[in-house]
This record gives sequence, structure tokens and C-alpha cells, in this order.
Amino acid sequence: MGTDAAGDYRLLHIAAFMALFCVGTYAASFGPVLPFIAEDLDVALDTAGLMLTALFLGSITASAVIAIALHARDMRLLTVAGLCAMVGGVILIGFAPNFALALFGGVLLGAGDGLVIAALHILMSISSRDVPSAINRLNLYFAYGAFLGPIWAGGVLELTGDRWIVYAGIAVNVALTLAAMLAAESPGHTVVAPKDEHSILPGNPTAWFMGGILFLYVGAEFGLGAWVSEYARETTGASVFGAAVLTSGYWAALALGRITSGWYFSQRRDPSFLLAASVAGAGLAALLLAVSTGNIGISSFAAFAAGLCLGPVWPTTVAIASEGGAANATAATVTIGNAGGLAIPWLQGRVLVGAGAAEGVAVTAVLCAIMLAGVLAFRLQREAVS
Repeated sequence: MGTDAAGDYRLLHIAAFMALFCVGTYAASFGPVLPFIAEDLDVALDTAGLMLTALFLGSITASAVIAIALHARDMRLLTVAGLCAMVGGVILIGFAPNFALALFGGVLLGAGDGLVIAALHILMSISSRDVPSAINRLNLYFAYGAFLGPIWAGGVLELTGDRWIVYAGIAVNVALTLAAMLAAESPGHTVVAPKDEHSILPGNPTAWFMGGILFLYVGAEFGLGAWVSEYARETTGASVFGAAVLTSGYWAALALGRITSGWYFSQRRDPSFLLAASVAGAGLAALLLAVSTGNIGISSFAAFAAGLCLGPVWPTTVAIASEGGAANATAATVTIGNAGGLAIPWLQGRVLVGAGAAEGVAVTAVLCAIMLAGVLAFRLQREAVS
């Protein structure tokens, strides 16, 4: 960590890693928790999936504000504000007596999510010497949290059936992260507000295009992570905790994929090649998952392979979009990407509930095919102009 820091920002980076760990924890907890939210609040399972839409609605609104108006502000303070919103959001989701209030908690949690994710990507880019590696390491902590999130949620729900315990534990973790971020030092304001406006959106087509890839990726990654638990329960008869462990394996593989991409970045290799290979592999794994219903061994392998291949996509895409170095271009790419979570995971849940589990996970394979076509077109365009 110290070799990446442009100055003495060790505590800032530790707090940033803690924050992405929290994001991963609550994001991955939705898989095991959604059926319990549906039962507790007397709504259909696919209606409970609107919690995902609420989360992303708040997230893209907050990150859009950073991209449009707040990219010259203190990113550490924006992260602090985001962490406060996250505490309130997880408490509301855990204790809401009705679905409307739970949805509001999802929006509040999403607002904190958007502030934290957009601000931290900028913070890491301006306080690190090796930006691609720093961004990859940041997102690796999301994967660590996403690995533990389903195990925590599945274990609690298997033993007690109480969702409030799940989210009370997450709230404590976010509060500790808030304390660390308050104690950290902010990078210089002049670094956050670059004077070169030529590379700032809408004049940066790479950032727009990578935002489109990220749009599909967020839908694919979060949709599969949210519904693979229900897929396992429906097709293999797995228990709540057993399905949560399969979900955890998916997110653990995502972490391994990001470790691999960190090694790849350290070799100074072409990120767009890794991006193409990753989405191709994820599409094949999702297709295998769709045709392996009823076989827990093959399904577990396919879910793990999908996570492994999806792991490098987010940091690689953001690294490509960040090449111009403009703070609000990076935030805009993240905003466009997060918009993929507004409808795609919910629609995937509708397909799963309405058509079947296999058809539900096949949505991920289709999304990966579209991403692959886009990335290949991007690579051809770059080769043509180089």
C-alpha cells in the first residue's frame, strides 16, 4: 500500500478499503435476504427485488451529483457523508415494518453507496502513483466484503430468520469505517480540481463507452450475485445457508479475479485484452450455469467460474476510462455503470420467478455476449487509430 501512495495517505487508503469492504458486505447480503424481506413484509419475491432498484437509484443520483457538480470538492468529506447515509440505510432496511420504508432505506443506502464509490475512486487516483493497481486493490476489498456478506447473512438467517441482526452487524462495521475516515487526511484540493478541461465529459468518448460497458457489467455482476442463491435453492434444494455459501463462492471467485487483474496490471499489459477475455469467460460460465440445473457440483463450479471471470471487469473498465485523468470523467463512468443496476437485476429476478431459474441466470450470458461485442469493437477502433 505504501508504494502506491503519492504522499502519506496510509490511513486514508485503509479507510477507503474498509469502506469498499462494507459496500461488498451489504451488496452481497441481498441474495440470501431478499426471500426473507418478501416474507416479512408480505410482498412477492420479484417485488422484493425492487430493493435492488432502490439501491441503484440512490447510487446513480449521488454519483451523478459528484460527476456534474461536486468533482472539485473534498472527496474525503463526500465519503464521510456517504458513510453516514449508509448507516441510516442499513438500519432502515433491517428494521422497516413495511416495504415502502424498506425501499426508502434502499434509496438512502444507495445514496451513500454512490457518494462513497465515486469519491473513493477519485481519491485513490489522486493519492496513488500507480493508479490502475490502486483502483484494482480498492475494488478487491469490495470482493472481500462480498465474500463474507452472504456467509454472515446466510448464517444469521439460518439460525434466527431475523434480517435486523444481519443489518445491525453491517451498520456497526460502517460506523467503524466512518470513524477511520474522519481521522484520515484529505489530499490537496487543487489536485481534485484539475485545470485541464479538455478531457472532461462530454468530450471524452472513451469514458462514455466504458460507462456503457460498465452499465451491462453491473447488471450482470450484481444480478447474478443477487439471484444465484435463489437459483441454488430452487434447482438443488439447498438450505438457506448452503445457497448462501454458493453465493459466497461466487463473490470469492470475483476477489480472485481481481487479484489476477492486479498481477496483470503490474505487467503493464493492455487492459482492453483482459477485459475482452474476462467477459467471454464469464458468458461461457453463465451459460454452463443455465444448463446445469439440479447438479450442485456443476452449478457451484459454473458460479465460481463466472465470478472469477467477472472479477477483472470493473477495475479494468474504470482504469481505461481514467486514462485521461479527469476526476468527473471517472465519476461519470461509474454513474453510467451503476445505472445498469436500476432495472437489470430486477428484470433478471422477474425472468427467474416467471420463466424459471435456468432462464434467469441465462440473462447473464446474454449480457456478457453484448459486452464482448462492444469490447471487441473498441479494440478494433483503437488499433485503427494507433
